[in-house]
Amino acid sequence: MRLNKFLASCGVAARRKADTLVFEGHVTVNGEVVTEPGRQVGQSDVVCLDGKPVALSRLVYLVMNKPVGVLSAVEDSRERTVIDILPEEYDDLRLFPVGRLDKESQGLIILTNDGEFANEISHPSKGIIKTYDVELWRPLTEEKLEEWRSGVTFEGTFMKPVSVEKIENKRPRGSHVEVKLAEGLKREIRFMARAIGYHVKNLTRRKIGNLSLGNLGSGKIKEYSRDELKKLIKEHNDERI
Repeated sequence: MRLNKFLASCGVAARRKADTLVFEGHVTVNGEVVTEPGRQVGQSDVVCLDGKPVALSRLVYLVMNKPVGVLSAVEDSRERTVIDILPEEYDDLRLFPVGRLDKESQGLIILTNDGEFANEISHPSKGIIKTYDVELWRPLTEEKLEEWRSGVTFEGTFMKPVSVEKIENKRPRGSHVEVKLAEGLKREIRFMARAIGYHVKNLTRRKIGNLSLGNLGSGKIKEYSRDELKKLIKEHNDERI
C-alpha cells in the first residue's frame, strides 16, 4: 500500500494532509525518515508519525446529530467536541469529523477514521450537496431572497449557494429558508445572511447528499459500513436514518 494511503487508512489524516506530513519529514518507515508519499509499505513494516507507531485499526463510519454547543473538532482544551460525547467504545479509534458544522449549529455530521472516505465525501470536486434548514431572526423579503440567490460578497469573499428557497410551512412565516451548498466554507451561511443584512437564529444541517437526518435524536449516533453510508449519501432517492 502507498504510504499516504496507509496513513489515511490509519485515521491519521486525509490523503492530502498525509502527503504534507510525509514531505515535512514527520514519518519514518522501519526507523528511516521517508519523504515520498508513494513509498510502498507492507504488513511487516513499522510506520511511525513523530516517533509514535501507527497501525491500521477498525474502520468506523458514524452519523451523528450534533447538538448545539458542541465543537466539530477532535479535541479542545475548553469546549466539548463531537469526540467527547461519543460512547467509550470509540475512544481509541482516532475518529474525526468530516467537514465543518460550527458550535452554534446542529444536525448531520459524519465521523470516521478513514481518511480516504472523508476526502471522497467532503472534497468540493465530488459534488455532494449539503442541505440546511435556516431560521432567520426576521422574515426574508423577496428582494433579499433574490440577492442571496445571486451570490454575495462578505469581507472580500464571494459566496453563492446552490439554491435558497423559503420554507412556507414553518412559523414565523417567511423566516425559514432551505439553503443548499456545494462547498461549505466556514460559517458560510451565517456570513451570507449577514451580507444581505440578516442574522441566523437557528441552523440545522438536514442532509448530506441524499442522506437525511430523519428522526435521529440530538447527540445520538448510528454506525454504518463504508458501503452502506456511501450508498445512502449518493443514492438518488431520499434515504433516511
